[in-house]
Amino acid sequence: MTYHDLINVEEFAKREYFNTDRGWVAFYCKDCKKLVETTRPDTNGYTFVCTVCEGKNVVIGTQEWLTDNYKKR
Repeated sequence: MTYHDLINVEEFAKREYFNTDRGWVAFYCKDCKKLVETTRPDTNGYTFVCTVCEGKNVVIGTQEWLTDNYKKR
């Protein structure tokens, strides 16, 4: 993945570099060590809670990035 893959803003004229095959947004729990579903107690906040272990040690990213970074599917 390159820097250009991270840019998806038309104002920067980088739209042609955006890779649409990166997957949907997903959540990875560092405590459970797997992709998980989450809840969001404060809809205005940016804290996510793992539905498996109830922990807040959750990372958000694309499925591709999380899989590559944490070597999990």
